[in-house]
Amino acid sequence: MLSPTSISSHLSVEHRAYVALYALQLGRLSRQAILEIYEVTEADLQFYRSAWEELQASHADRNRPFPRIKLND
Repeated sequence: MLSPTSISSHLSVEHRAYVALYALQLGRLSRQAILEIYEVTEADLQFYRSAWEELQASHADRNRPFPRIKLND
């Protein structure tokens, strides 16, 4: 089984930021752990957040919207 780190090495910063935002949404790991695992920064998350939200909106079940996440602690 691949680890998040081995998967991350093949992804662009943009895609790693998307995965990190989904991981933050799940809330199972600390914010710092997610940033380290996916090798992204707070600035990366902020930069790609609006595009990620657009992706969610275009693919989400309209009856079950995803909760918003807080980017800054």
